[in-house]
Amino acid sequence: MKSAQSFSLCCAGVIVILALAIPLAGCTQPSTPATVTPTPAAGQVSPAVVQSSITAVLPYGVNISYPNDWVRQDVLTTGVRDYGKNTINIANFFSPDEVPGDPLSYNSLSIDIDQNVQEDFDQYFNNATIATGKTYSAPIQPSVHSYTLKISGYDSYELDFRTGDVKGTYIFTNAGGYVYIFAFKGPTKPLAVNALNGEIVDMYKSIRLNPPEPVITKQR
Repeated sequence: MKSAQSFSLCCAGVIVILALAIPLAGCTQPSTPATVTPTPAAGQVSPAVVQSSITAVLPYGVNISYPNDWVRQDVLTTGVRDYGKNTINIANFFSPDEVPGDPLSYNSLSIDIDQNVQEDFDQYFNNATIATGKTYSAPIQPSVHSYTLKISGYDSYELDFRTGDVKGTYIFTNAGGYVYIFAFKGPTKPLAVNALNGEIVDMYKSIRLNPPEPVITKQR
């Protein structure tokens, strides 16, 4: 008799435990896995900080993307530039002020084409380098470095210089018998220099060139 009572009490205890466990199980929320934000690999930019851009289709077969807060100025005028060449200025682009309250802290890009090339490309670049040094010789001789690279698949030279309060990166591209010049320039103030360094890479990598066919004058 005592065993039967013990068995009944044990069964009752199990029933009570099950009765309590069932509603608790219904209220339990499944665990949500933590959200992990992937870290960009070296050389990549997180999608959250990619700045939107505008693609400009310009005369003389130039396509380029530029930040949407830059201002575009279409020109098409001819003149002698600071690198000593008489070129057609296709367009200019201007950034916002990089240093708040300083209206001279903007960066710029001018795009030119030289359709009257008289020397081979190496000599052309050497002459342009010498002329740039003369333009910015005062008060300090420019620190000049040159590099080879490809722009839209075409052979190009990059000329970097810094003098006084001016910093420049000029890219000369030999395409279709013409020389295109992409002249990035800005102040040497630290904030502006950092901005210029980052933006020029994105901009010159976006350049696509489709040079016009040379004009041949027929003679009788």
